[in-house]
Amino acid sequence: MKARPAALLLLLSLAASCNSDKPIPITKEMLLLRAAKSGDLDAVKVQLDRGADIETRHPGNGWTPLMWMAVKGNAAGVRLLLARGALIEAYDLKGQTALMAAARWGKKDGVQAMLDSGARVDAQDFNAWTALMSSAFKGQTEMTVFLLDHGAALEARDGDGRRALLLAAMKGHADTVQVLLDRGAEPGVRGPLGATAAELAEKSGYGDVARMIRERRAPAKTASGR
Repeated sequence: MKARPAALLLLLSLAASCNSDKPIPITKEMLLLRAAKSGDLDAVKVQLDRGADIETRHPGNGWTPLMWMAVKGNAAGVRLLLARGALIEAYDLKGQTALMAAARWGKKDGVQAMLDSGARVDAQDFNAWTALMSSAFKGQTEMTVFLLDHGAALEARDGDGRRALLLAAMKGHADTVQVLLDRGAEPGVRGPLGATAAELAEKSGYGDVARMIRERRAPAKTASGR
């Protein structure tokens, strides 16, 4: 599991500010985050040139300027921040990297810029979710295809033993399930408590998805998926 020094420092800072009656001054770091959040590349450059901390974090989610630019799909912003020294594998309060955040919101340009710069496509957050798992869970079918085309591990497992197919199935994302099956996901693999993807889909009320998976069913695996 990852250590979380950045998250701890952020929480301590927030606690200190909550116990103060003094107004919080507008800093260049705040302006940098605001510029990155709005995708304003010129304003980002101004604050960096003023000496703003490139690794400053949003108090709500722990996102860095790089994460905001990636989620905006601003490839030029991603490249600028990385060229200025931004940490490519920095993570937020959930352990999510910039690539993972961009993938979760279906921002191909942001993901591509991160991949081109050497970001790991299979980085995991604090729950051991990868970008592919998040995309499958959200029903981001195009992003699922994109990540698989760029080498994402199809059968990676999270902390509970769930894989992308199980996550897509339990949410009833038929198109995403179809893509995962077509790419070779094991339809009979079992996740938490021994449930298969088809069983999870059926339990969630997605009978059509369950039938689709059963039609492709391979011999069931063990509960550990091995």
